[in-house]
Amino acid sequence: MSGTVSLTIKIDPALKEALKNLAVEKQTTLSDEVSQRLQASLATSQPPAIDSQHTEEHSESVQLTSSELKQIRALLKKQKKKK
Repeated sequence: MSGTVSLTIKIDPALKEALKNLAVEKQTTLSDEVSQRLQASLATSQPPAIDSQHTEEHSESVQLTSSELKQIRALLKKQKKKK
């Protein structure tokens, strides 16, 4: 096993059993199963874009009800009248 190191982690017992069962199905070791899954997850993940000025926008799709829209419109009208 040259080129490998040992790693000790704590995980939920149910997760360990699930991984163990998958390893048995694939006729591989638990260590190989975990290693392959970690490598696959790292290969598909993209590093986040660097935003050194913290100017990123969070776009959450929020649907407003008609009542909420009416309230917003009323507030905007009041604000315009104050100017």
